[in-house]
Amino acid sequence: MEGRTTALRRATRSSTPTAYERAASAMPDSQTLFIAVGATGFLILLLSLVLGELGGHDGELGGHGDAGGPGDLGHEAGSPGGPPVDAVGHIPDGSAALDAPTWFSIRVLAVSLVGFGAAGFIAVAAGGPALIAWPVAAAGFLAVGAATHRFILKPLARQQYNSLTSRYGYIGRTGVVTLDILPHGTGQVTFHDRAGARITQTASSDHHEGVPKGTAVTVVDLVDGGVLVHRSAFSD
Repeated sequence: MEGRTTALRRATRSSTPTAYERAASAMPDSQTLFIAVGATGFLILLLSLVLGELGGHDGELGGHGDAGGPGDLGHEAGSPGGPPVDAVGHIPDGSAALDAPTWFSIRVLAVSLVGFGAAGFIAVAAGGPALIAWPVAAAGFLAVGAATHRFILKPLARQQYNSLTSRYGYIGRTGVVTLDILPHGTGQVTFHDRAGARITQTASSDHHEGVPKGTAVTVVDLVDGGVLVHRSAFSD
């Protein structure tokens, strides 16, 4: 009888989890951690895209964002909000590199987190030990971040920069009003860019005055969705 009681106590102790076992069971497993990291990266990426559309640029932990957002318009070349210019007033060809996204871009870091979570989850799901899954996840972080930075974000930034600097070439061009510019409103102006191409833009007057069709004007600045023009003196 005593032997049976002792055996029962031992079985009860062995079936009761220890404090260490309870803590270990409460901790999330590797797959859960990788899913959480990947989901966090995806949410950060989604949020940065929404804020980028609203604010006109990509957030940078280092202090600057992607080039060419709508918020950059309305600043002349060389001004604090506009692109840099050289000694003769031209925008240097290499200036696009100054506005290219860096590894400190929120979007690059967010995509890297997605790569980290995906690579780690796949490694664990394939049956690999956790000791191998974490280095694989780190490799996924670097590979996905580098590929996104090199083949997606930098080409997009270059394209946006080229488009913006092309528009800055409109400043100083002389054109003709082709649709009456309303007082405190807009109209339409046509002019030729530096390459000789015919350009038609929505226009508003720098003095908020009405400018009739056929009036000669000069483009003096850029605004969202169009240009700001000044009525030429000889047209009065």
